[in-house]
Amino acid sequence: MKSSIRLILLVLGMIMLLKEAFLGIPALGGIYIFSVGWAPLFTNIMLYIVIAVILVAGRYNHRNELMYIPVLGAILNIIAFIPFIGMVCHWIMALFMLYFVIRVLSYPAYSSHRADPRSIYNRRY
Repeated sequence: MKSSIRLILLVLGMIMLLKEAFLGIPALGGIYIFSVGWAPLFTNIMLYIVIAVILVAGRYNHRNELMYIPVLGAILNIIAFIPFIGMVCHWIMALFMLYFVIRVLSYPAYSSHRADPRSIYNRRY
């Protein structure tokens, strides 16, 4: 994965992890969502769509493994409009986003200026 794409996915993943964790707090998350008229759910859906577009546009072999997370996130945020079920949806998505961030961190970063990405692993120090 290119380091710039990896950095963008890490930043978006951390933002979504923190948002989902905050919105999953039983009373505080519900009060916040109701007070701003479900706007956080719309922004979550849009950010999950952005993550999915980046994964599709990246054309990486391992994107298929992570592609289900933004799709599931968009679906669960649509379901999260139901008050108490939404809290559980945010808990589930916080766990999935934690997995997403860990997986993106575990992928090697390829330099775009090299002709062969495998040359990073064949270099002798």
